[in-house]
Amino acid sequence: MKKRKRTLRFRNYSHETLVKRLVRKVLLPIARLWFGTCRVTILNEGVYRDYFLSDQPIVGGTWHRGAVYFLYFFGNLQPRIMISQSKDGEILAQYASGFGVVPVRGSSSKGGRDALEQMRLYLQGGGKACATVLDGPRGPAYVAKKGMIYLAKLTGAPLIPIIWSANRTITLRNSWDKTVLPLPWSRVYVAFGEPIFIPSESSSKDLERYRRLAEERLNTMMAEVDRRCGYR
Repeated sequence: MKKRKRTLRFRNYSHETLVKRLVRKVLLPIARLWFGTCRVTILNEGVYRDYFLSDQPIVGGTWHRGAVYFLYFFGNLQPRIMISQSKDGEILAQYASGFGVVPVRGSSSKGGRDALEQMRLYLQGGGKACATVLDGPRGPAYVAKKGMIYLAKLTGAPLIPIIWSANRTITLRNSWDKTVLPLPWSRVYVAFGEPIFIPSESSSKDLERYRRLAEERLNTMMAEVDRRCGYR
């Protein structure tokens, strides 16, 4: 009886498919295990309780350095998060989707107007939360852009600055934003700033004033939470 020859068949995956599989099969399980060991302390619990644990629609803003952990932390809210249309943004979008976040693709450099319109319709249609990194997608670090300021104006939802730090971290020093990750079993402090309400009749000059306010508040909060954690 003749033996049948076995032929090896290789699947021809596209780059995009490979990225999705690697994120789903490797990155997400590692992130869940890693971040799941962290112990969280909420700072300014009143804002967290009144706005994040209620039906109040909100617009959130943070710095790019903490995005990787925040996508995990806020996944249960299923927020709409603006993520750039770049190749790096595609990886981040796949990662975010794995935690329940709904990526809205766009940024200040490309597709931002359409992304803001999607977010506006979502919030005005009864949606809960929209957010992005205010200094994304490519900086400069800790300098806010106006996108979420404008969204808060359009929808009447308060803009809430959010930042985190931890007592034990890894910092990617070669990245433009100095990405920070909490180490396993570290204590993570998540700070919620007082909401910023932006009137619908605000002028361009007013929006710039609110942009500076959000930037200053986030930077002050970051310095305070880093000091509490001993982060440098």
